Amino acid sequence: MRAAAGSALASGLAAGTLSCSTERAAGVRPDASKIPTQCQGCGANRCGIYVYVKNGRVWKADGNPKTYNNAGTVCPRGHAYIQDIYNPDRIKQPLKRTDKGTYEPITWEQAFEEISTKLNLLIMDDGPQSVFWIQYPMANMPLAFRFMHALGSPNTITHGATCFTARNAAFNATCGGLPDNDLKNSRYIIMVGRNPAGGVKLQQIRDIAEAKRKGARLVVLDPRHSETAVMADDWLAVRPASDLAFLLAMINVIIEEGLYDHKFVEEHTIGFDSLRDEIVTYPPEWAEKICDIPKETIYRIAREFAFNKPRALIHRGYHGGYGAGYLNSFQTARAVAIANFLIGNYERVGGLFMPLKPTLGELEKGGHPAPAIPDVEKADGAGVPGRYPTASYSDGIAHAVPELALAGKLKAGFVYHMNPVRTNPNPARVIAGYKKLELLVTIDCVMSETAALSHYVLPESFFLERDDHVDTVHSGPVAQLTMVQQVVKPMYDTKPLLEIITGLSRGLGIGKYFNFTMDELNDLRLRPFGVTLDELKKGGVIEVGPRWEEGFKPCKTPSGKIEFYSSQLEAWGLDPMPRWQEPLVAPDSSDKNSFRLLHGKQAIHTHSMTANVPYLMELSSRYDMIRLWINRKRAEAIGLKDGDTAVVESDIGKGTVRVRLTDGLHPSAVWMPSGYGIFSKYLTTAYGKGINYNDFLDTYFDPAVGHIMSNEIIVRVAKA
Repeated sequence: MRAAAGSALASGLAAGTLSCSTERAAGVRPDASKIPTQCQGCGANRCGIYVYVKNGRVWKADGNPKTYNNAGTVCPRGHAYIQDIYNPDRIKQPLKRTDKGTYEPITWEQAFEEISTKLNLLIMDDGPQSVFWIQYPMANMPLAFRFMHALGSPNTITHGATCFTARNAAFNATCGGLPDNDLKNSRYIIMVGRNPAGGVKLQQIRDIAEAKRKGARLVVLDPRHSETAVMADDWLAVRPASDLAFLLAMINVIIEEGLYDHKFVEEHTIGFDSLRDEIVTYPPEWAEKICDIPKETIYRIAREFAFNKPRALIHRGYHGGYGAGYLNSFQTARAVAIANFLIGNYERVGGLFMPLKPTLGELEKGGHPAPAIPDVEKADGAGVPGRYPTASYSDGIAHAVPELALAGKLKAGFVYHMNPVRTNPNPARVIAGYKKLELLVTIDCVMSETAALSHYVLPESFFLERDDHVDTVHSGPVAQLTMVQQVVKPMYDTKPLLEIITGLSRGLGIGKYFNFTMDELNDLRLRPFGVTLDELKKGGVIEVGPRWEEGFKPCKTPSGKIEFYSSQLEAWGLDPMPRWQEPLVAPDSSDKNSFRLLHGKQAIHTHSMTANVPYLMELSSRYDMIRLWINRKRAEAIGLKDGDTAVVESDIGKGTVRVRLTDGLHPSAVWMPSGYGIFSKYLTTAYGKGINYNDFLDTYFDPAVGHIMSNEIIVRVAKA
């Protein structure tokens, strides 16, 4: 009962139903000020919120109803994370590692001088291409590019290769960009390994609920009965790593039975004849043996999906089944795109559409010239033919950093708002690589595992204590501008990112590229829209430009059309169309203790950053959420009962965790919630609680995109 209560709570939290309703009903006290800003409780959503301040202290948060991503709601992470400003584990001043491995406080002036001196010497010896910057892709990302390009280095990297790059690359190859989902107007929605209720996409959950109220059908293809599957009309417990087989069979039915949009395909796509010739080899009778979904179900889902065209969609996805999960993730995402566009749902109501994203003004218009983009390849091979040609230049390949450091190709690095030592695979290997760097600087609010290896730790002001770069993440059917703005005064000797970069730039000889304030930068960014910074700060979000209208727009592909067959992929030596591809590894069918290890979010945590938030960890503990899910029959066959402690072991890692027995999981797999397993002793709330899937994952590089293949893990599970 306790586990069921925890699952129900997670579903409720994901839908945004548990908020400060009592305080809201009572009204805002007259002594509280209300300031719009942007939530940073997770990196992806950046929801618009109002933060209330009483007597100079943060009180509570409400959602900003004007923002597209959350439309007035706040999830548990947003409510709890604003209170992390008062977490005693925060870093209070710049730190320098001593010869004994401890840290001593230093001044900002000393930090800037010593870091710039050491970096200058390294660049003189090894060149600027030996330096990297890695961060979660927040609104401040342009500052990182400007800084690195000024140094002469192309090595600016995000977490993308551990999350979404296969999906992005596949849609780029098919339609030239990443579309959004018009969920609320769809009549038929398919989720392939996507769980917005657990990942907490508040607006998407609202839109699905609205669509269902109007009669839409929701199909969830997922090995696990997730929080989103609770809402589904069909939950299809697909065998992990076989989503591609299911999708190929769907495409087979749609083409063989003539259910596609003939006019759209003829006018707006290329490669249909080649696709038709290829897809005959993948009927549902073939697929059911691979994906464990009966052929009758595949036929039915394919027909229902096509009959509702064009107001039907397969969710574009995120991490889930094909963001960075398997050897076949890139082709799985290609199949998702093609299945969508066969029914003509591209740029249509109830289908997929290209979000309207505003183009911000340039600093150059204010007399601040941009540094030249370095004319050298990225060290990690992102976007380089013959290496990882479909990988994004902007995102790079995060888990290549320790490998390049061990090989002596990277000598120095900056880590900002990211914790690769905990969130990258094979932590022993990651630690070895980062330890070999001659200079490692972490910019963070807390002493993460990565910070604890660094030569210098520079404390950034908490997001409620600073202004950030104008953001365009809230873009969909209408373009929106938002920003993080300061709510309270800084509590400690901390600085916002721009001031940190500006301080470093002076000693590095690149100060001319950072001779502006954040207000000056944001004024210039807003200039094309006729919007003032004061107006944005007052409202928190401003809509700019026209609303989206349906109708085909030329794709940013070589042909200007939807490309079922990609000549560019073929030129790079990759399959030009989706073809079945076996996963890299598979459980040993003769070993009752052998499983594939899957992972996913719970509705109260984001990566590793929220594990140290006391309110959220208390929810994890109170509702017994730090457990490994295992199929009931498989568990009983190896002597495990609900709540027992199990030993989990792969070729590279071993750990113990309590188990949750369930019928809601494919028997070939076990499932682990992500975000736990913190081993930095500086993070006192999270330290030592739970285990993390990265501890069991080897260092892999998908051949097309370079992503981590995060679900290609075979573990043995036994009673402790």
